[in-house]
Amino acid sequence: VDSYDVTVEEDIGDIQLIKIEKRKYWYQDDWYLKCITVKTPMGDYLEFPCYRWITDEKEIVLRDG
Repeated sequence: VDSYDVTVEEDIGDIQLIKIEKRKYWYQDDWYLKCITVKTPMGDYLEFPCYRWITDEKEIVLRDG
C-alpha cells in the first residue's frame, strides 16, 4: 500500500472532480486505485472513490463520492 501527499499552495476553488493519469514504465506495472482523499484548507475531507485496477496508459476521471 502506498500513500502520497501533494500540497498545493494556491487556492484552487471547489473541487468537482479529479483526473489521474497513469503511464506505463515497466511491462507489468498495473496498480489498484482504491480512492483519492483530499483535505481542504478548512480541514474537511473529500473522497473520490475508484476501486479498480489501472492497467493501461490512460486518464481516469473521478467524481466526489
